[in-house]
Formats: sequence, structure tokens, C-alpha cells
Amino acid sequence: MSEELGRVRQMWHLLEPLHAVLYYAPEAFEEAAALGYRTDERWPSYFAWRAAPLGAVGVERVAETFYSFSPQIVREHIPAAWSVASPDAVVAARAKAVDRAYRALFGE
Repeated sequence: MSEELGRVRQMWHLLEPLHAVLYYAPEAFEEAAALGYRTDERWPSYFAWRAAPLGAVGVERVAETFYSFSPQIVREHIPAAWSVASPDAVVAARAKAVDRAYRALFGE
């Protein structure tokens, strides 16, 4: 592996835990519920959190972007995600959720 790819992998190992907080933190589920997403399972808010920066895109774009997911599971949650909250509202709630989660983990 090249030295550059090694640095990329190292950065991923360092930053992924910070990124992943959004998908597991109780604060994120609370913010998702406040928007109106079901939180009995993680997928409705997960796809909204991940796709919102792309705008109100459809199933095809999300499936292309999140290529490791079955298009069927994407179809189950997109475009229904945008009927619950707009991408702009989701992005704002995402920032609030991350802020709250980081403060809970790291303090003020």
C-alpha cells in the first residue's frame, strides 16, 4: 500500500468514530423523533441524515451514492424521508444532534 493510502486509512480510523456518533447517539434519535421520523429502528433517520446534504434526491441517486446498501432498503426509506422533513431541516437537526452528542461525550 502506498504511503498516501496508508495516511488515508489512518485518517479514516481517526475520524470514523466521530462521524459514526450521529447514527448511534441517543441525542440523534431524539432529534430525529422531533422531526417526525420513526425511531423504533435506525434506518428511517439514518438515510435522512446521510442523504440530506444531497438535497431532496431520489432513490437512484441515494443508491448510487451509498452503493454498499441494497437498492431495496434505500427504496424503503427514500423518498419517504422527504415527506417527513425537508433536507434543510434534516441538516439543521443533524448539526444539533452532533453538537448535543459531542457535548454529552466530551463536555462543554
